[in-house]
Amino acid sequence: MNLKKEIWILADGRPGTVSQSIGLAEEIGFDYKIINITYNFFVKIPNCFFSDSLLRLSSSSRKKFENLDYLPSLVISAGRRSSPIALFLKKKSENKTKIIQIMNPNLDFSKFDFVILPKHDEADETKHPNVITTIGALTKVRENVVISEQKKFAAEFDEIKKPKIALLLGGSSNKTKFEKESAIKLAKISSEFTKNMGATLLILNSRRTSDELTNAVKSSLDCDFKFFDWKEVRENNPYLAILGYADFFIITGDSVSMISECCSTGKPVYIFDEKEISSPKHRRFHSSLFEKNYARDLTKTSEKLENFFPEKLQETKRVASLIKNFF
Repeated sequence: MNLKKEIWILADGRPGTVSQSIGLAEEIGFDYKIINITYNFFVKIPNCFFSDSLLRLSSSSRKKFENLDYLPSLVISAGRRSSPIALFLKKKSENKTKIIQIMNPNLDFSKFDFVILPKHDEADETKHPNVITTIGALTKVRENVVISEQKKFAAEFDEIKKPKIALLLGGSSNKTKFEKESAIKLAKISSEFTKNMGATLLILNSRRTSDELTNAVKSSLDCDFKFFDWKEVRENNPYLAILGYADFFIITGDSVSMISECCSTGKPVYIFDEKEISSPKHRRFHSSLFEKNYARDLTKTSEKLENFFPEKLQETKRVASLIKNFF
């Protein structure tokens, strides 16, 4: 079957993994195509039973791969569920198609050309020469996109002449718990910084932010602020514009993706973490950022946020350059 110099991104409805895949594809620089896939009930069965099979795909998704005119030179899969589909395509191409797997596939790493894992997963690169470890998550934040979003939301933010502090909120997950008391504490601390600095607080919650946390933050604010509720702005989300307009970032420690994206701006980033907001993996990630001057610990900051000069996190660009060496 013919091979085309193109990237296929296997997208299964999880925005975080799709975003990482798109960011990497754009940095590699090939034309790319997003292949949307859905699963059937077999998706819950461990990967070892379906190593390179399409059996876990829904019938509509399976049809996409059964009558192909060509195959891509590169496939990007992210997460456990899509990795067998990538292996199917590699086998169909007689091993000519290369596979980049983002995050642990729960399969033998040697089956993949590259496996990209965050350092906080503590993968042993010496045992797996095809493993590339990263500080945090890959991102698709590119300067031209941020500038475009700033222009789109100019009427919303250009009128704010004071310094801008972005407060980005995550929430609880299966392994972490963000308590109401922590949300209240964060709102009060952020309000104090905002007042002390004569600033405006730009607040954006996320899909994981519960109504309880959202309401706790809103009711505890005592400063000049703008609150962008994800439920109300998700069709016209100012997140990327805020990355461009903000002078400082305060981010809850549970969100590896938001922290990684903000650290890629080269602006001062402060991480708020306490109790069970973050997992041990998250905290290993935070420590690496603090150690390498990508971010600082908000709980060790008093009165004002310091306009320090952080290193700029550019892991997507670094990983893409390593991969391009093989083409």
